[in-house]
Amino acid sequence: MTAPAPTPLQNTVHWLATYANFPAMRLPARAELLVLIVTAAEQEQVALQRSPRFLIESNDKAGNSSLRAYTMNRSLAHYVCNNAQKT
Repeated sequence: MTAPAPTPLQNTVHWLATYANFPAMRLPARAELLVLIVTAAEQEQVALQRSPRFLIESNDKAGNSSLRAYTMNRSLAHYVCNNAQKT
């Protein structure tokens, strides 16, 4: 089984531990804030790229047919007959 892909937060913590000696040392407050903003933006991008969880198409053929007939009848209700052209 393959391991799940790391989240952006896990990637950030790993980067901080590797290159910034985290948690023994911390970055300046503004640098930490910038790194966390980038992480939040990346997390939001991942969430937007993920497909919707509950995308289920209906397989109700009778319901679909009924809806089509209803729509057709509503469009025909606006049909105006012009009797003036009869000869």
